[in-house]
Formats: sequence, structure tokens, C-alpha cells
Amino acid sequence: MNNKKQIAEKWYKFLGFKKEYDKAFYVALEEKEIFCDSISDYDINSSDGLSNLIHFLYFCESLKLEYEKLGIGEDILIDTLKDIPRWTDTYTNLKGNLYLGQLGWLRNHLTLRLFKLGRLQFCFEDAHEDYPDVEVKKGEKIVGIHIPSTGPLNVEECKESIENARKFFEKYFPEYEYKIFNCHSWLLDETLKNVMKKESNVLKFQTLFNIVSSSPSDAILKYIFTWDTTRENLIEKQGTSSFAKSVKEHILSGGTFYESTGIIEK
Repeated sequence: MNNKKQIAEKWYKFLGFKKEYDKAFYVALEEKEIFCDSISDYDINSSDGLSNLIHFLYFCESLKLEYEKLGIGEDILIDTLKDIPRWTDTYTNLKGNLYLGQLGWLRNHLTLRLFKLGRLQFCFEDAHEDYPDVEVKKGEKIVGIHIPSTGPLNVEECKESIENARKFFEKYFPEYEYKIFNCHSWLLDETLKNVMKKESNVLKFQTLFNIVSSSPSDAILKYIFTWDTTRENLIEKQGTSSFAKSVKEHILSGGTFYESTGIIEK
């Protein structure tokens, strides 16, 4: 095994992939060549899920060096990179074999654009619209908030995470000027109150934001069911919770859900 493959293996072990993947991973590690030294040169539209996984694990090593240069702790590095096993799980369940997809998203993690700081992830982004109430124009720099599927959405943990982000960007990227945190998600859909209990974590999470816009979206289906779920094939999907069953019933009866944008001032 050459040095590049040893690096990929190291990160496979380090990030704690499921043991059930081991056989397929080591076969792929033997058969696949690591032909790309930089993520900037890798085809993020690649449909070779095994090659994707091997390469993205290899790219973790150069990211570690960038973290060390900036003085960012290894705990943040590992917490951020744990998204690789999570998306491997999502696509492996979808494809039926070991597979890493969502490369465009994961490129953010590996290029110092996104960091997981406690419960939430934070990403360098540009505003997609004007926010006149806070004097932010489309195209201006913001910090995007993203919500990884890592368990309950405890609102106190989210508040702590946002406060950690304020300190993190001030310490490590003081030159990055931004006025707001921005979150665009199905979790901010205010109509969820019709299918959730009022004490739910999601509805409490929404109270952290000033929700400024909404648009119809079926994005909720991917997160509640499987990543390939659409309005057209929803009838085939099984809801494993009362919430999932309520979502399914609402959509099948012609209902609509939304993706909404919320902001928090810096």
C-alpha cells in the first residue's frame, strides 16, 4: 500500500466509519488509485462513489495542515469532518453499496469554508437576497448556519453554538466582515406548527431567527424519508414516526411545505 492510500486508511479509521463498511472499503482501497492530489482538481460530479470516498479521505490530511497553520483545534477538525461518514451513510443506504456523494457540499468542509462548532455548522457564504432591515445587500458576505443530522436539535446547544461561532470567526478570521448569520432550511418552515407538537425542538429553534422569506419546497421529504424521496414516489415510503406519517399525509392530500430563510444579527 502506497503512502497516499495509507493516509486515506488513517482517516477512515480516525473518523469512525461503520464496521460493516470495512470489507468494501479495503477492497476499494486496494483497487482504486488516488490520482488527484488536491480537492480543487477533483471532479465533484464524479459518480464513482468508492473513488470519491478514498479521495476525500486522502484530502483530509492537507486540511489538517491548514488547521494547524491557523491554530484551530483538532476537535473542531474532527467534528467538521464527521460529515463524511454521515453522507457516506446516506448514499450507501440509497445506492445499496459503499458510496460517498454530496461532493459539492463536502468540498466546503475541505477548503476551510465550513466548520462545525458545537451543534451547528457555519459556512462562509454570500447573501442570496437583500435584507434591508439589517442593511445587507445581495452578494455581501454572511455566515451561513447549517444543521447536521447529529441528534436532537436542543435549542440551548444551538444558542451556545452560535455564540461559539461569533468568537471563532473573530479569533481565526478577523478580516472576514459580516453582519448576519443566515439559515435557509425546511426546519424554519413556520407551517410545521401544524404537524409538530408546540414543545418540539424544531419550533423552539425557529424562535432564534427573524424569518424573512419562504418558498414552497419538498426538501423536507429528503430529510424525513430517504434522499431520493419526491412527491411522486412518496406513496412508496414508510414513515417510522408520527411526524413522518403526518408529513406524508399532508403532502399526499395536496399540502405544501416550505424552505424559509432566517437571520440573526452578528
